[in-house]
Amino acid sequence: MPAKKAPPAPPSPETLERVLVVVQSTTEPMTAGQLSKLLVAPHKLTEAKLTPILDEFVNSARLKLFGAKTAKGKPRYWDRGVNELGQSLITAAIAKKGPQARSSLRTAAKQVPDETFEVAMKSLLETGAIFEHPPLLKKKELFGTTPPSPGPYLTVIGTQLTKVVDQLLAAKVPQSEMRRSLMELVEATGISVYSGVAAHEAASPSPVADVDLLALMKRIEPAAENGALVPARDLRRAANIEKTRFDHAVLELARQGRVMLHRHDFAAGLSEAERDELVTDGRGTYYVGMALRRGAAD
Repeated sequence: MPAKKAPPAPPSPETLERVLVVVQSTTEPMTAGQLSKLLVAPHKLTEAKLTPILDEFVNSARLKLFGAKTAKGKPRYWDRGVNELGQSLITAAIAKKGPQARSSLRTAAKQVPDETFEVAMKSLLETGAIFEHPPLLKKKELFGTTPPSPGPYLTVIGTQLTKVVDQLLAAKVPQSEMRRSLMELVEATGISVYSGVAAHEAASPSPVADVDLLALMKRIEPAAENGALVPARDLRRAANIEKTRFDHAVLELARQGRVMLHRHDFAAGLSEAERDELVTDGRGTYYVGMALRRGAAD
């Protein structure tokens, strides 16, 4: 008479702990079959063996049980609740496709009830996990994981302002008077211009006097006389100036109204090395290059 097979050994404590780690690593609830595929040797378990383990974790309140996604689907398991699920689905959608309208995020988080979705949105906004982007050119407001870049919102104003400035300069309005009026205009919006400049000047050495950046711009870009953009990277390499001093010198030229800086609209999407190639004011604003203003000194 053949000997009976010994029952399989129960999962080791290490395997049970690994199951919990795998569940905790997921961004939303998963079925036992899906979780089984995430386990690797020596902790690999079939769906049939994993299911009772997950159910036991639910009974001991270490995991939570979620309903199936579809009528023919199976129960799902997760270590977080429905509110966390709403937040996870929202942030995952933004991470995948960038800033989106509320309606698009609601579709992405259709697994949770309307009330849960609203609570999740409110919590994410209050904690700074996501930010509301005001409507642009009559489009709906969007929500992203970083604050909106002011560049696109100010482009229309900047275009109009540039035309007016060119007209006034052509009318022989002194640059000093133009600069004073522009600074007063900006200050009236509630943005402090001079405090930021003063702080930057206090922390940085004075611009070098032995490098004429305006002349150097014309040398490396012949079309600079006609307003062509000179990349910050190229000008700094040609000037051979330490970055902090170079940024300070360029910002001072802009403050004097001698160059116009071109802002990068999404510097947060660049690597640190790429941002180091740009000019920065030290307050989160980055510029890709500069152009000579009409009337700037030779």
